[in-house]
Amino acid sequence: MGDKYPNVREHFFAAVRALAASADSIQARLIEANSSILNVTIDEFDGDLELKIKFAKLLDLLATDHDDLETVSVENAAHMTDFEAIKIADLMCDFFYEIT
Repeated sequence: MGDKYPNVREHFFAAVRALAASADSIQARLIEANSSILNVTIDEFDGDLELKIKFAKLLDLLATDHDDLETVSVENAAHMTDFEAIKIADLMCDFFYEIT
């Protein structure tokens, strides 16, 4: 692994682990993963506009209302279809791959 984004990699690894290591519904796993993802700030990608935009898009999918990201992301994930939740889980895994 590179030296860039160690905090981001740590939180995304925890998110990927939450997605992969549970027998819970995909929505429950996504809620668990969100708690790790939301520890990452967009400022951590200063200097890399492409990653900053990709991360912003991921945040928008997690919580379209930005008042309280954690609460909104839990509510959104709980009401997602399996297809929607899997799509976001895939994006999280792809993003983790990009930063490693």
